[in-house]
Amino acid sequence: MLEAFIYGIIWCFAVYGILVMIQEITRNSTYRNIEENVKLIMTVKNVENGIENYVREISLGRNFYNNLVVIDLDSDDDTICILKELEKENINMKVLNKIEGEEYLKKEIAQNC
Repeated sequence: MLEAFIYGIIWCFAVYGILVMIQEITRNSTYRNIEENVKLIMTVKNVENGIENYVREISLGRNFYNNLVVIDLDSDDDTICILKELEKENINMKVLNKIEGEEYLKKEIAQNC
């Protein structure tokens, strides 16, 4: 009797584990479909203190922002240099100056409307 009870509990855990695994697979595939269509566009100006940490936190997180676009609005400090260095490190981001950013936004808006 005790043996049947133990086997019943083991089977319950096994079935529960399989259901949780199926749920996680479904959830992950749903997030991937969303992530492909999401772009995080940031405009920055004179934020050399802290911009590197901020970008690294975004890129090391859940990686929800597969397409990070940073537009520098003519910074007077080293913001653009820091961002270009991060871009070289293959962090999944695109760094644009103000003029390039305006063109990029126009193109993205035209494609998605």
